Amino acid sequence: MASSARVFGNSCRTLMAAAKSSAAATAAAAKPKTAGRVTGILKVQPVSPALAKFLGSPEASRSGAVKKIWEYVKSHNLQVQISIL
Repeated sequence: MASSARVFGNSCRTLMAAAKSSAAATAAAAKPKTAGRVTGILKVQPVSPALAKFLGSPEASRSGAVKKIWEYVKSHNLQVQISIL
């Protein structure tokens, strides 16, 4: 395996050093803006009436809804198994 010095010359080391120092400075300066706030797929949101009836709750997180749907699919043997010869 060729070393990075032979492939990229000495400029690779310069680029790597610059990237490391700027990444460290950015990480030190960045503060978490959402400390204590739930966002993304974990955020509980209102769901449609049909999904609320299925889940038994008018609100659910995306990951929670997907978990309950997969529980239903597996418990009622609705997952199709494809076998390749």
